[in-house]
Parts: sequence; C-alpha cells; structure tokens
Amino acid sequence: MVKVYQRETKSIIEPKEYQAAWLKRLYQTKWGNVLLSTVTSPLFSIIWTAIDHTRLSKNKIASFVKEYDITLSNYESEDYNSFAAFFIRKLKAENLQVSPSNRVCAVAQAKLLVVPIQSNQTFIIKGQKYRLEDILQDRSSADYYEDGTLFIYRLAADDYHRYLASETGTVIHRRKIRGKLHTVREIAQKQFQLFKENKRAYCLIETKKLGTIMQMEVGALLVGKIYNQPFDNYQRGKEKGWFSLGGSTILVAYPKDTVTVDPDIRHYSSLTIETQVTIGEGIGLKTC
Repeated sequence: MVKVYQRETKSIIEPKEYQAAWLKRLYQTKWGNVLLSTVTSPLFSIIWTAIDHTRLSKNKIASFVKEYDITLSNYESEDYNSFAAFFIRKLKAENLQVSPSNRVCAVAQAKLLVVPIQSNQTFIIKGQKYRLEDILQDRSSADYYEDGTLFIYRLAADDYHRYLASETGTVIHRRKIRGKLHTVREIAQKQFQLFKENKRAYCLIETKKLGTIMQMEVGALLVGKIYNQPFDNYQRGKEKGWFSLGGSTILVAYPKDTVTVDPDIRHYSSLTIETQVTIGEGIGLKTC
C-alpha cells in the first residue's frame, strides 16, 4: 500500500487511490497485460476520455468533489460545463501563496520524492534504476546534473493539476518526446521505467545564480495532453501550464551544490515515502 507523509499533521497516511481496483486488474492480471499496450497508447486516452469533455460528464463532478473533500469556493469558478473543465479548475489568486525567493518552491500540489542524481547521472525511483540521459535523450544535458538533486512530483487525480515555473530564467532549450501513457502510480513504477517510456516534455531554464534548471512534465494514463505556456522567459512561482485529466508527474533537476532539501522531506524520501506538498510551499533552501 502506498504511504504518504503529511507535513501539516506530521503523520503517515494511506491515501485514497482513484480507480485503484481497475488499475490493479490492468497491471496485475494476465488479461490486463494483454490489453496494456492498447490502454497505454495516446489514441486510447483520446477516445476513452472524449465524453469527459462534454456536458454528459457534468454529473461526475459532484461525486468527485464529495469523495475528495474539495472546496470549490477556493477556485475562480464553482460551475463547470464538463468534468474536463472542472479538472483544470484554477485557484483564486489569494489561495496560491509562493514561498520566499531563497527557498525551493514546490511547483505543484503533489506527492513529492527527492533523490540524489549520482555519478553517471543515475538515480533510483521505487526500486528502478534510471539514467537521466535516457529520460532527456540528451547526454550532454544529462551530464550537467551529476551529483545534483531531482525533485519528483507525483500528481494524483485529486491534486490540483496546474503547475508553476520552478525558477526565474530564460528558456534555452525545449523538447517533446513521444511515448506511452502508463499510470504514474507505484503499481506501474515497480514494473516499468515510466519516466523514460512515457510521453514527456521538458525545458532547460537558464537562471542568474543557480545555473540551468531542468523542468519536465510527464504524461500518464488518460493524460494525453500537457499544456505549457509558450514563454521564452519564466518567472518563479507563476503558472507554467497544466495537465488534462488523471494523475501526472513533474521532474525538476537542480545542479550540484545549488539546493538543500528540508530535513523531513529528505528523511522520508530516503525511506521511499512521498511527502504531500502544497503548490508554492517551501521545500528546501538555495545555497547560492
């Protein structure tokens, strides 16, 4: 069972998992494995979620709000024409507080895991050994982050699906990579190297003090769309984009000796336990 550390209450919980039974059948049964290549294709996601973009899906909103105890008054609108429109609801400005500039800012409301990027750009997530080169498909860019720090934000279905720019700077490189759409939950992470198999988009942001920051958005099951603002310059704490429907993941890499992680997050990450964070909150300190 997935466990998540709650910073506010200093407790560990087992969160509700949206459509958990269906995912278990898909990833842990013989017939599910037969269907897996079809279900994780981008075309399947488009077809399967088509109704969620119509008025016929409005009745799903009330039950979702009740199940996950969502306060609609915190958002710019309380009335939506479709489940898809509700899913990308936008917080009122007064409900989005960004941490001071000397702090590392959480780019999303998410379950956060922080891992060191070791020599040869390797790091481990949920027992899977990755190389950053395979994820970026760029050796020279990956080498830059050796001995750096990787922040992994897993957005569950009930999280807020808009996200922020990690730092202020100029975009010096952008890339989109085609791929599958596996779920980003632990049930799939233990079987597949999701972050080098799934559809993803990333940019390199050149900053004045921290060097170049890598921020990547990863698509997931039923999340075929990643919407990024097409700006040449990003401002820390301002909206960078959003995901449509379903859980997703964001990866942010900082170079060596530029940041330290808050002790509680570092401790639970070492135990492979994610920490629930709020969009904009401080999660570490900048050291330069």
